[in-house]
Amino acid sequence: MERPGSSSAIVAAAIVAAATVSTAALPSAGPERASGLRQDSARVRVVATLEVGAQPHGIRFSPAGDSAFVALPGENAIAVIDIARLRVTRRFETGRGPLDLVPLASGGWLVSEFGAETLVTALTLPERRWRVGGGPSLFASRIIADRAYISSEFADTLTIFDVRAQAVVSRHATGDRPYPPAVTSDGSLVFVPNRNDGSVTVIDALSGAIVRTIAVCGQPYGGAVTPDDVNYVVACAAPPQLVFVNTASFEPVAAVTRGLDRRPFSVAFSADGRWGLVNNAGASTVSVLDARARRIVDRVEVGQQPIAIRVHPDGRRAFVASEVSGTIAVLDLPPAPRRPLEPANEVIVLGMIHGEHRTSERYGLDVLRRLLREIRPDYALTEIPPNRFDVAQAEFEQTGAISEPRVRVFPEYVDVMFPLAREMSFEIVPTSAWNAYMNTYRSAVLSRLPDDPARAMDWAVYQHALAERDSVLAAEGNGDDPRFIHSDRYDRIMDIAYEPYDRLFNDDLGPGGWGNINRGHMSHINRVLDEHRGEGKRFVVTYGAGHKGRILRELRRRNDIVLLDAGPFLDRIGVPRR
Repeated sequence: MERPGSSSAIVAAAIVAAATVSTAALPSAGPERASGLRQDSARVRVVATLEVGAQPHGIRFSPAGDSAFVALPGENAIAVIDIARLRVTRRFETGRGPLDLVPLASGGWLVSEFGAETLVTALTLPERRWRVGGGPSLFASRIIADRAYISSEFADTLTIFDVRAQAVVSRHATGDRPYPPAVTSDGSLVFVPNRNDGSVTVIDALSGAIVRTIAVCGQPYGGAVTPDDVNYVVACAAPPQLVFVNTASFEPVAAVTRGLDRRPFSVAFSADGRWGLVNNAGASTVSVLDARARRIVDRVEVGQQPIAIRVHPDGRRAFVASEVSGTIAVLDLPPAPRRPLEPANEVIVLGMIHGEHRTSERYGLDVLRRLLREIRPDYALTEIPPNRFDVAQAEFEQTGAISEPRVRVFPEYVDVMFPLAREMSFEIVPTSAWNAYMNTYRSAVLSRLPDDPARAMDWAVYQHALAERDSVLAAEGNGDDPRFIHSDRYDRIMDIAYEPYDRLFNDDLGPGGWGNINRGHMSHINRVLDEHRGEGKRFVVTYGAGHKGRILRELRRRNDIVLLDAGPFLDRIGVPRR
């Protein structure tokens, strides 16, 4: 971001020498065309162009989605668009160079004052201000657990702000001249592009530590995390390109170098992750990225110097602010394919016992192997994080072994599922919401809780529930019996055991809390089932047995699948009944 009123300075700015990584060796998904890009599958259309005022920048939508609020630093004002009528219906004055805004939980807005060093409240009393350093620019598109994220361009800092408590949570050092950040869906990691460094700073928002500084390309202006959290995609200007960075290894894994226009500035994704939109701020266009193919497939005219782009919550439209034209272009996005309910997919949920599979006589690896052969899945949805799967799969294909740290701890995958997938030709699909940063944070909190006098009663309740669970399992002597594990009684026992853990500690543990992590898992599981809806295929879902009951309850909400019981398959492989 530049200071308001200096648009020509932005366009004419000299390229700053930066630490870069060569993208020549990075893979591309196929040939790209700089012209003649339009394909039938990418029909992005401009359906309206609205004159809104001087230098429009950040765009936000009302909680109901019926209004769009546009920051106008050239007028020190906010314009309000009625989305149904696509008309500016009012405006109000606020701040010095207001560049962006986010909704406050109690009503009103939090506005970034690029012309000052502050965040300021608007449409709420009393007015309050927080100093965050020179040039606070555009907020991250996501607000996670009441947290908003913003870089201060001339202070080299990232600020995390609690929109419910109305307080600065933390501030973090970045590289030289940071641009708007992006955050993973669980709020664990924040990615900040540093324009003058040619780098991206990765911050663990849970611990506050800088995880990595990644050399990416010249003049990275902005990016987005893909909806599946697998990659951070950053737009760079020198030369124009998109660089895909894996969110586990933090290595650049691919680059898109054709089909962009001058000075690609930021990236926004459709809700299903299929399409990416890249506003080319040195021109008057938006490039359309096929995220799966990693190829630009279209380019549309929107207005001179498109500086900000946001996707509406309905997922069907995107709004583009063009700074020099003073306009908002409304884009229709390609709809997701309509999939029929029939033929319904079949889904069976198997509870895993992880390391105990290697020692159990009743539910050992051979039993699991025979069970999967009997089930004959088309797809196996696994407790593997999506951003770690490619490495594990490549290792297995090359050596027949897996050393990827998260995957190798699961014998059901390393010793059974990967070899069986090669033999039976089913597809392994990673669907876990786990990451190392939430795990470290959760472990640290759990290590402190037993010694916290204020939480002594809570901890005692939780420990009693675990002891009761262990007592019941020991009395029945069937904790590793696959028939018992796949029973309603087992799920009830786990629910009782984990209820206090969820109720008392979920918020303390952040994204790794019991409720939070299960919601994360289900988000990935549902995304895959949505994608394959109506194919008449068979899916097996394999998670730790404690998760099984919650997964089943969520899957029962769907009307497009048939849930299968494990019992008949256990019968067929000769597992004795109790």
